[in-house]
Amino acid sequence: MGLQTSSRFTAGLLAIAALLFLGVGAVSAAPTDEVAKRCLHYAYMVYPFKRPGAVRMSPDRETYFKDCISKNGEVPVPSVPTKNKDSDSKKS
Repeated sequence: MGLQTSSRFTAGLLAIAALLFLGVGAVSAAPTDEVAKRCLHYAYMVYPFKRPGAVRMSPDRETYFKDCISKNGEVPVPSVPTKNKDSDSKKS
């Protein structure tokens, strides 16, 4: 009975060691504040609010933000969308 307990203990230690060894590379560092702010700013530039009271994060905006974070903020600066001038000229 002592040999069986010893082999289970050894197998458990080997399993834990394997998980620790394989899991070390999978852990990534959290983004810095600067990267998170830049990615959030870019996400709102690409996908601005459509109306007051809109949901804070649309699915497209959230996807863009996560992609930017995964690239550590190394994405091209998006251009600011221009307003539709046709709607302004119809008002006058």
